[in-house]
Amino acid sequence: MRLRLIAPIVLVALLTGCSAPGNDRPAAGEPAAPTASPEVVIGKAKAETQRTEREIAEAVPDRSRVRQQEKGTLFPCGEHQRQWVGATIVVTSGEPDMHTVVAAVEDAWRGKSGWDLEKRRDSDGLATIDLSADDGEGYLVSLGTEPNTVHILSSSPCFAVPEVFFGGGSW
Repeated sequence: MRLRLIAPIVLVALLTGCSAPGNDRPAAGEPAAPTASPEVVIGKAKAETQRTEREIAEAVPDRSRVRQQEKGTLFPCGEHQRQWVGATIVVTSGEPDMHTVVAAVEDAWRGKSGWDLEKRRDSDGLATIDLSADDGEGYLVSLGTEPNTVHILSSSPCFAVPEVFFGGGSW
């Protein structure tokens, strides 16, 4: 009789222990579970990232046109997390001098709160600059693959997506 009473009590105690409040909190530095639909969250990350792409493009000297990619891709950046990745091409009036471009972008972004700048050289020895925000948002400014262009490659901060979210294709 005693065993019949104890077994259900132990089972209930084990099950309620697994569902105790606070066990579903994200680890430090991870985004919380999504509170809106994935489409809304992705749209917001995309819009903010593209706005920053345009700000960086404004700093490029001798620009004649800015071509922002309409769509990007989602990349995984953690368990149930993605980041939106896109690009903007800045067309210049002549072949860009990447030292001048890097210096202009550095001047425009130096001192902005929450941003780190890293000047470096690419595999061809050309000057590039990385801009990264405290929240994981990042940009790479480099010589474009087409004549008279500068590329701005971008990635949004990581954001949470539902566990069953696939997210393939263009966004």
